[in-house]
Amino acid sequence: MVRLPYTTGSSLMAPKEVLTSNDEILGQVLSTLQSEDIPYTAILTALRPSRVLRDVSDVAPEKLGRQLLQKETAFVPVRYPSTGTPQILFWASNLSVSINSTLFDLTNLTFGPSAVVDVADSKLTHNTSKLVLKYQKVNGKQLTVSFLMTNASYSISKRNWFVLHTVELVRPGDPPAVFNVTQITAPTNYSFSCACVSSQPSLGGMLYPAKNATQWDLTVMRFQIQSYNLINETFADASDCAGFFSPGIWMGLLTSLLLVAIFTYGLHMIMSLKTMDRFDDPKGPTISVPQTE
Repeated sequence: MVRLPYTTGSSLMAPKEVLTSNDEILGQVLSTLQSEDIPYTAILTALRPSRVLRDVSDVAPEKLGRQLLQKETAFVPVRYPSTGTPQILFWASNLSVSINSTLFDLTNLTFGPSAVVDVADSKLTHNTSKLVLKYQKVNGKQLTVSFLMTNASYSISKRNWFVLHTVELVRPGDPPAVFNVTQITAPTNYSFSCACVSSQPSLGGMLYPAKNATQWDLTVMRFQIQSYNLINETFADASDCAGFFSPGIWMGLLTSLLLVAIFTYGLHMIMSLKTMDRFDDPKGPTISVPQTE
C-alpha cells in the first residue's frame, strides 16, 4: 500500500508540485514491480470522488439533489399528483425578482433545506404543464411565479418538444405581469439549460415584457428545467441555449476566410507570371527612340 500526500491542505508545496511528486512515486513503484516480473493489480482510491453521484433511493425526498458543474445543489421537484413521482424539475443557482427597482432574492426560499416555496398549484397534462412557485411573504406580500409550457409533436423532427411560452408574476394588488419567452425549447426526453435567463437586455434577454411587466425584472442564473419524461427524479441530458456559432467562432472563421482569400490571390498572381518568349539580339541594331521637344 502506497500512501500519497494530498494536494489540498499542504502549506509547504503547491498542488502542482504535489501532483508531480505523486506521479514520480507511482512511476517508481510500477517500475520496481515490472523489473521484478511481479504480477500486480493497481487500485487507486481517494477520500471522496471528484464528482458526487447519488442514489436517490437511499436519500430522503427533502434531501434530493443534483450535480451541475460538480457542485451539489437542490432542485424543485413537482409531484403530480402530490404523492406521486416528480413530473417537473426546476433548478437555478440564483432566482431573483425586481419590483420597481427593488430586488428580492428568492434563491434560498426556492432551493435547499430552508425552501418554503409552495408548488401545489402546478399542473401537468399530456399537452401542457404549468410550474407554479408560490411564496407567502415577499416584502410582506404573496408572490406567485408561473412557468407555462406546452408539449407538441413536430413532424419534421419526428419527436415531441416542450416549449416554455410565458412567465407570469402575480402579486396581490398589482395586475399580473406576463413575459413572453423565446428560445427555451428542447425535446421532451431532454432538459433545457441556460447560463442566464433574464428580462434585462444586458444579460441576454430571452424574457420580453408582454403585459404589465415594465416595472418587473426576472433573472434566473444557470437555469435548468424539465417537464416530461423524468427518470429516477433526475434531470436528463441538457439542451443548452448557447448557440454553436458564438461571436468568437464567427471572428475566427471570418479572419481565417480573409487570410485564405489573401493567400489564394497571391498564389494566383504568382502562377500567372510569364517569362518573355522573345529577347533583344545584342548583335543586332539597337532600338532608337526619337525624342521630341
